[in-house]
Amino acid sequence: MITSTEMRILEQNSVALGIPTRLLMENAGAAVAKIIVNKFGKRGKAVVFAGKGGNAGDGFVAARHLAQFGFKVDVVLLYDKDEINNVDTKENLKILEKMSSSVKLLRRTIDVLEPVKADIIIDAILGVGVKPPLREPVKTAIEILNESVGYKVSVDVPSGLNPDTGEIAGNAVKANLTVTFHDTKPGLIKAKEYVGELHVAKIGIPPEARLFVGPGNVMFEIPRKPRDAHKGVGGKVAIIGGSETYTGAPALAALAALRTGSDLAYVIAPEKTAYVISSFSPNIIAIKYEGKHLSINVLTEIANLLNKVNSIVLGPGLGVHKDTIKAVIEIAKYAVNQGKFLVLDADALKSIALKEVSFNGRAILTPHLGELAMLAGVSVNEVKERREEVVKEVSKKYNAVVLSKGPVDIIAYSDQVIYNKTGNPGMSVGGTGDTLSGIIGSILARRVNPFKAAYLGAFINGLAGDLAYKTYGERILATDIIDKIPEVLEKPLESYVRVYG
Repeated sequence: MITSTEMRILEQNSVALGIPTRLLMENAGAAVAKIIVNKFGKRGKAVVFAGKGGNAGDGFVAARHLAQFGFKVDVVLLYDKDEINNVDTKENLKILEKMSSSVKLLRRTIDVLEPVKADIIIDAILGVGVKPPLREPVKTAIEILNESVGYKVSVDVPSGLNPDTGEIAGNAVKANLTVTFHDTKPGLIKAKEYVGELHVAKIGIPPEARLFVGPGNVMFEIPRKPRDAHKGVGGKVAIIGGSETYTGAPALAALAALRTGSDLAYVIAPEKTAYVISSFSPNIIAIKYEGKHLSINVLTEIANLLNKVNSIVLGPGLGVHKDTIKAVIEIAKYAVNQGKFLVLDADALKSIALKEVSFNGRAILTPHLGELAMLAGVSVNEVKERREEVVKEVSKKYNAVVLSKGPVDIIAYSDQVIYNKTGNPGMSVGGTGDTLSGIIGSILARRVNPFKAAYLGAFINGLAGDLAYKTYGERILATDIIDKIPEVLEKPLESYVRVYG
């Protein structure tokens, strides 16, 4: 099964891999025509009802292919040419305009729209883009198509049917045959009386579009702030880290979280360290506690704040004092019990490796190779030999998402696995793990599930690093990555193509 959002993600990831949407449209329309010809032969009368989006473009391609097989084809245009809002659809309409001897284009407004009679009637009105209530001319077009006489074929999804839920938006095309693309949409199984016979046509989306996180995931899986957003809608993140030696790590995580879209980022650190961190940027809210390092006593001091935030990043620059190790365990347990999302990095990973904690699927662990070996209780050589299996084992051991950092990142939750290949050698510089943690913490604060937040964070951090690499080469800094985060979020596909061609 595949949802409409997942399908859009795969399409954009395919574009990032070099497969233009025009080619996917060509393959889709050709598949519809081929199924019709295989079922009914190479001659007959076909009428295509066409809307203005990508579904109409699929219908235009199908019309062209049916014409080459000897069909007489009429295309009923429900919209004027300048109303068509899809570039590929417009280009395929231009081709049909040059085929006047084999394809007849008929512009029909709702006042002159009437039932037709044909061997094949193709529904290319709406596809997956249904938003109730139905508006004109779509509402009337669906009624007229259902009244028409002929074998009805819906392109991808019967118009008016929600592809994810099977719900009907007031009315829907009752097809004899539906040709859906790439994989079955769940709504098609729930509304068989509208779908008719179901065919699944592959249209050239490569396995890599799903195996690797890509621009499409960023475009469709990170919630956008509404126009009437108020403080807090973007989420609140707490970063627990910092020590006398390391002050920059939690500050980098906080700034990365803010650049990713969090409304507030708190850094909870020892008193002297907090003063230093607050001097880095006025955007960071530094919360100080007494002492030189994290201890169990701090949990009592900061519990109220932790209850108010949406996610917690635990570990950047924390240190591994024996009191800190105990505190990390207790804070992690407290956070899980309170239903908070957690990111654990660096020194926090060393702490939980000493005492196994179950995170109930609410935490993301971000180990490098050595830390992964430590969490698994195996040698680094064994991790190198069977890294993916070790990542899965650690995920199950801690009941947490594991993001194994490397030349190709492996992200796993139990047996779910996805890969990320953004990033470059320049990102070996200190602080890039902290920016990663901040980005993930910010996405978690928007209530994105941890598995998605982990792979989205890996992609964004790596691609921001790639953009910085194009400017600075191997001399990039963690702050350069933070500066590039907005560009990746606003233009993920363009950013990816700029780097990877």
